[in-house]
Amino acid sequence: MTCTTSIVSGQFSTAWKHTATPPRVVQVYKIILPQALHDSYEAYKKGVEARGNFSKKGMQAGNERRRWHGTTRLCKIGDDPKNLTPCSTSGCSMCAIIKSSYDVSYAAQGMFGKGIYTSATSSKSDGYTRSSGSSNKAMFLNRVVVGNGHILTSAQNNLTAPPSGFDSARSHDAASLGSDLLIFPPVSNMQVIANAGAALKNDELIVYNNDAIRTSWLLIYSP
Repeated sequence: MTCTTSIVSGQFSTAWKHTATPPRVVQVYKIILPQALHDSYEAYKKGVEARGNFSKKGMQAGNERRRWHGTTRLCKIGDDPKNLTPCSTSGCSMCAIIKSSYDVSYAAQGMFGKGIYTSATSSKSDGYTRSSGSSNKAMFLNRVVVGNGHILTSAQNNLTAPPSGFDSARSHDAASLGSDLLIFPPVSNMQVIANAGAALKNDELIVYNNDAIRTSWLLIYSP
């Protein structure tokens, strides 16, 4: 299925669980990354697929999924379609990701270690957003190579990679497994999956390799 701005908006609203009414979507933008970043992602996905043969199991190659990532925004880029040049403000993670995708070396130590955190639940990712200089927030919809994901049910905050033999880590509840909204089915190389349990109330997918994730869409919304 070809992803469009209307599909992205629909996925954001449908995957919003924490309040009855999702926020208003202001703008949706397709992110075009440099060719080198595209190529390194595709090469990584190809390697994960070669090990796991996910496409033969009815999945996308590399068990690729679409997942949300909330981040810090210190500018007004994207509020107006005429203002789309990324800023150079130190600490504006949104613009840094737009320019060069993700870098795990800048990641904070989270519940599942030092990795890049995403979620199928847009309202979960909203909890990681910060905005200054604009009343609107920003969230990315990303392509993530899940591969063979390791499922977690409790915190392991010392992780810097998934356990041997796994590509990612994730936590999820049963409902989240189908939350790609007909876009992509689930996986992991350098990923971890956290299952909703006593300490885990929402799904998360964590990757520890920069080439396991690429931002695909930027969504600006009014909280």
